[in-house]
Amino acid sequence: MTAPLKAPTRYLIAMTDFEQMGGAETVNAVITDFVNRNFDDFIIGYLFEGRDKARIIRHESAYAAAHLGGPNAYQGKPIASTHRPLRINSGHFRRRLAILRTTLRDQGVNEDIIARWIAREEKLETAVTDGTHCGPPTPFGPSST
Repeated sequence: MTAPLKAPTRYLIAMTDFEQMGGAETVNAVITDFVNRNFDDFIIGYLFEGRDKARIIRHESAYAAAHLGGPNAYQGKPIASTHRPLRINSGHFRRRLAILRTTLRDQGVNEDIIARWIAREEKLETAVTDGTHCGPPTPFGPSST
């Protein structure tokens, strides 16, 4: 006769990034800081002039919570149709990513979560930007030949 299988005494349950960060309250605090930094930034802040900051925080928080594994799907407007008319170039987009990365680090977010978050945001560049760049195509400008 074989011995009965023992049930494990402990189950490991994988937590989502949303849960690891502490849930909605923490995500909202991080996003509020991030949006404030965008509004105040000397490079991209002008893009936010006249915009409803509270509304942007709500939408950014909902989007972040959804992609971090929160309980609700993002139900806002499509990213591309919302941002394309704003004429955001790749430099603006990358500045926003730098602000996001700095904010996440300053808020003590785990580096693994930061890496996944930034990687997800990077995939949005072509949807958000208007296809223009803010600098020369090469580090040294156009060829002189």
